[in-house]
Amino acid sequence: MSVLLLLLQPAAQPTGTALTASNSENLVSGMVSNGDYRIYNVEKCDYNVTLFSVYPVFAAHQIEWNTMGKTMAWWSVLIGLPKTADISETEKVRFYASGAKHVAKVAKGLHLTGKRVLDFGCGLGRLSFAFANQLGAPVTCVDQSEWAKRKKAGAVEFVASSPDLLAPMAKTRFDFVHSVIALQHMVPALQVVYLEQLCDLLIPGGSGWLQIPHKTPGDTGCDMGASIRQGGMQMHSTPLHALKKLFRRRGCRADITDAGRSYIGDDAGRSAFVKLRKRKAGGEPGQSAEAQSATP
Repeated sequence: MSVLLLLLQPAAQPTGTALTASNSENLVSGMVSNGDYRIYNVEKCDYNVTLFSVYPVFAAHQIEWNTMGKTMAWWSVLIGLPKTADISETEKVRFYASGAKHVAKVAKGLHLTGKRVLDFGCGLGRLSFAFANQLGAPVTCVDQSEWAKRKKAGAVEFVASSPDLLAPMAKTRFDFVHSVIALQHMVPALQVVYLEQLCDLLIPGGSGWLQIPHKTPGDTGCDMGASIRQGGMQMHSTPLHALKKLFRRRGCRADITDAGRSYIGDDAGRSAFVKLRKRKAGGEPGQSAEAQSATP
C-alpha cells in the first residue's frame, strides 16, 4: 500500500482520556495532545483523523487555490468575471469597501473596538481590512493561498495556513474569530480540524461568527481520496448536531442558525451561521487577548 493511501486511512479510535478545553488552553500545535497525536472525530464520516491523515487532501487543494490566487484571484471572489480578468482600481476600492456592512452586522454588540481578530479563509482580505478599519482592531488574515493579490496595511497580518492552525499563532489568542465562504470548500475532516482549532484560539469569554454549510446534496467529501481525484472547487458540509458537539468538546458554546442558501447559492444545500462563545475558565472573564498576551 502506498504512503498516500496509508495517510488517507481513518485514524484508530482514540484511547485514554479525552482531550478537553481544560488541558488544551496552552496548546501551541494542533498536531499533538498530551504527548500523542491529537485525534479529531469527524462524526459525519464516522471516522477519526489526525493532522497527518488530512495533509494529502489539504495539499492537493492548496495547489489549486494557490493557482487561483496567482492567476484568477478576482474570479475566485467575484461572480461573473472571466477567469483571468483584472478589475479597475475603482472597482477594487468598491470591493474592499463592501466588507463594511458585513463587519457591522457580525460585530454588533460585541464591543470589539481595538480587540484582536482572526479572519479565517480571508482570501483577498476584504473583510480583514474592514475589521481593521472599522474597529481599529489588529487583524490576523489567514488563508491557504500564498498568492492572493492582497493589499498591504499595517493593521492586518497575513498568515499562510496549514491544517495546524495553532502552530503559526504560537501563544497568541484572539477576542474574536471569523470565517465566511471558506470552510464550505473543505472536506468534512478539514472542517472539523479547523473548527476545533478556531475555538482553541479564543480567549476565555471570546466570541466568534462562522458560516458553514450543514447540508450539501451528494456530498462525497468523506472519501478524501475521491476529493483529491475530483479536484476543482467543491462544496462540503458538517451537520448541525456534529457542529454543536465538536465546539462543546473544545469549551465553546455554539448558537447555530439555519441560514438557508446564504453564501452557497441555489441547489447547493443549506448554510448555517454559528455564533461562538468561549467558556470563561482560566483567566479573568472579559480580559482581552492583548491584555492576556501582556501578562507574564
